[in-house]
Amino acid sequence: MSVAPLPSEDTRAGTVGVRRFTVTKNRMLAELVILLLLIGWWWAAQGLPEFVLPAPGKVLKLSAKLLFDLSTNWGLHTYASLARVLISTFLALVLGGLVALVPTYLKQFDVLVADRVIPFFNAFPSLGWALLAVLWFGVSDGSVIFVETAILLPFCMINMYEGMKSLDTEILEMAHSFTRARLRVLRKVVLPMLFPFIFSSLRVSYGVAWKVSLISELFGADTGLGYLMNRARQEFDTPLMFATIVAIIVMVYLVDKFCLARLETRFARGRI
Repeated sequence: MSVAPLPSEDTRAGTVGVRRFTVTKNRMLAELVILLLLIGWWWAAQGLPEFVLPAPGKVLKLSAKLLFDLSTNWGLHTYASLARVLISTFLALVLGGLVALVPTYLKQFDVLVADRVIPFFNAFPSLGWALLAVLWFGVSDGSVIFVETAILLPFCMINMYEGMKSLDTEILEMAHSFTRARLRVLRKVVLPMLFPFIFSSLRVSYGVAWKVSLISELFGADTGLGYLMNRARQEFDTPLMFATIVAIIVMVYLVDKFCLARLETRFARGRI
């Protein structure tokens, strides 16, 4: 029986080099596409009035103010929205996870959660939550957080519920055979197995929360990017409208790329 020879150091180095070249090439292609889009945007803006399509240079300058100018209200609007988004995402994740855990430990509530609670929150209109929040809480941070949390709940509940259903029952039975402490099994076994679903819910909810914030701040806030966008619309300040959109895209990308993705990788390594 012949044994295949192990790859030499030169072969492995060549493979790594090819992979790095491929990654670099793909990144350059992505940056080139973005550059071409910016050039196309600039070219199209030359023949149009500013209230229809502003030039990218002015939009980027306003976006930089929204992201970095904390000495005035520009940056405060952005980070007020960010704080509400983070709080709402955390609350939706915790509440959705608790609802998803109920049928696991209390089987009699399975139909209630799967066929009543989740469909109700999934079908409830976003605008309905916004109108109710204004009636109940007025124009306040609590109103915005309530709307965002309520709209994010079905994303978290569905994801976490499906995650609980996909857990390996044999591992759970073995864990219960070692201890009767349910909280210990939950902390040591269930939650680590749910990490992929937890981070999936977290990353999806964070991105959706920024979209929801525009609706919630439109009705129930006097600060934030949603409020700023509505004010820009009323004043026909199209560059500011574009700048708020760019600021939101940057905030979603940066937090997801450099915070949530790295946390997910770190927890995944800890489970291996």
